[in-house]
Amino acid sequence: MFNRRTFDQFRVRLRSSGGPGWSAFGSAVNAAVYPSGLHADTRAALNSPRGLLMAIADVSSDPSAGQRVMERVIKAYEEVPPDVDRLIALRATLDQATRTLKGLSKGADAPARAPMIISTVIGDQWYGINVGAIRCYHVHASGRIDTVRLEPTAQRKLEAEDSLLLCTPAVSEKLDEYDIALALYSNSPQSAVQRLLAMAKEKGAQGALAAVAFGPQRSLVTNIFGRSPNK
Repeated sequence: MFNRRTFDQFRVRLRSSGGPGWSAFGSAVNAAVYPSGLHADTRAALNSPRGLLMAIADVSSDPSAGQRVMERVIKAYEEVPPDVDRLIALRATLDQATRTLKGLSKGADAPARAPMIISTVIGDQWYGINVGAIRCYHVHASGRIDTVRLEPTAQRKLEAEDSLLLCTPAVSEKLDEYDIALALYSNSPQSAVQRLLAMAKEKGAQGALAAVAFGPQRSLVTNIFGRSPNK
């Protein structure tokens, strides 16, 4: 059995200068993600009123349009006052991104609608909204994995050592939940995303390959050998 930490310990780890900390990493082919690469300052984002923003837009027919949409997502989210309910803020952001996509589609190859998920983590709370088939998985500290149902919104409490994965169907349909849970349970977000995208590609995935992961920043030893049951 793994020891479960309280939320107070979770917050101490977020704000402490020591310890492994937390990170978010995103990568995509034929899609747009935020963050693209490693988030610059995860700790500060988690402790801010707007939280840590994470998003995927699957505009595989026009990747440049996807990048424009992602830029609009970031700007629109920052324009919503921080005291607004986060699900309302995410809805307003999604509406702005959808309007941007419709504008780009006039006389272009970009579709008027595209699968998209926009989410944020604030402290121990995760909020998300989506349109289309972008998947979300919650990997618990015990290793148990849940598929998060967004209809179209969802909210979840995160415990210490929990991880999240947002990904396109091109990834989730080629990998089973065991693959996803093991990758996030044993690796830092960056290593987990890179591993999962490589596995999906090896299994013949086509279309938009994209994933964003959030979770504990693990050591190199942990990444190689997995977590100790004594932790």
